[in-house]
Amino acid sequence: MASTSYKTRVIIKEHTDKEADFAGTYNLLLAAKSIPSPASPPNTVESTTMEDDQQTFEKGIKTADSREITGNLEKDYLDKIEKLNDKKVDIIHLYGTDGIGGVAKYAYVGSVTATPNDVSGVDEILEMTATVIPSTASELVTDKLKVVDNNDGTFTVTVVG
Repeated sequence: MASTSYKTRVIIKEHTDKEADFAGTYNLLLAAKSIPSPASPPNTVESTTMEDDQQTFEKGIKTADSREITGNLEKDYLDKIEKLNDKKVDIIHLYGTDGIGGVAKYAYVGSVTATPNDVSGVDEILEMTATVIPSTASELVTDKLKVVDNNDGTFTVTVVG
């Protein structure tokens, strides 16, 4: 069954040095307008020889480019992200209209910074971008983590089983 983008979210918490199990209390990164994919497709490495009548490829490594998440410019979100600047954070992307990742959850460690976006004209909503730089590979954790929306902007994440 298909889902809409309603309640698709990115939640974060400051990373601890313990083994990354992603459990803890998270905050909404920002009320997002756009969220890029947490996972990248692998590169392809050409393996064609002069004996081949068609190009051939092997699966290469995945790229881990920065991810830009946009939303309305709100002081609370800007300030919270600024406090995490230059710190490692645990990041979870939540997919599904339940707001807690019922369809899919992806988790990884990275860092995040926020900047106001360019203002290109009059009579428009100010926006901001949270730039996430991953430092670990994104992991599909839909069945490994349980997320509870505390209905106050925080989320409790526990390990299942």
